[in-house]
Amino acid sequence: MTEAAARGQARARRAGDAAGSVDPGTYAKGKIRASGILDSAIALLIDHGYHNLSMRKVAGHAGVRLGNLQHYYPTRDDLVKAMLDRMIEGYLARFEKIRRRDDEPELEFRAIVESVMLDLGKRRTTVFFPELWSLSNHEPHVTQYMDQMYGKYRQVLGGAIARMNPALSPTQVHRLALFVSASVEGHTVFIGYRKPWARETAPLLDMALQAFVWLIRSGRVPE
Repeated sequence: MTEAAARGQARARRAGDAAGSVDPGTYAKGKIRASGILDSAIALLIDHGYHNLSMRKVAGHAGVRLGNLQHYYPTRDDLVKAMLDRMIEGYLARFEKIRRRDDEPELEFRAIVESVMLDLGKRRTTVFFPELWSLSNHEPHVTQYMDQMYGKYRQVLGGAIARMNPALSPTQVHRLALFVSASVEGHTVFIGYRKPWARETAPLLDMALQAFVWLIRSGRVPE
């Protein structure tokens, strides 16, 4: 099946779902199976690297036929995008819990950064994202999907930053959010899971927060 044909079938299925032609029980089972496929794909990427992330290998790892896999994710691009959506949803849910605490803006910002930076110490985080960074060097679509995912994260950061210093322009807020996210992600190769400087996580987090807060409060950000 060509990629164009697969996408056409996916659109037809979505149209059928929207028309109410799918039994609710069948739909629920389908969601569970699709979720299980995503779990398998993420595990395969973490355990065996991006070069093993083929549709056939994902199907084998998930214990389903290739045709069944393509029923939910017609192409590998669709699968990768769904994997990224799954990962960012977990972070966004965590950020929403922080926001609901109704802390002072600076406390909210600090909690978000601390949550992300401490998460770097988990094997899942340390391996998953760098593997996709590597994949994005070879596949432009992955770069686009990853930027969309990080955009959701930057939007959360930008909201907290703007509340900390309402005098900042939208451009300054955007640049600060980009700088913060890039700075934190860059620590992965140094303080991530089993990385040589993992023991320095706490002081590095403290220094990062001091620097970020100063930049936000001072407003010394290029327009």
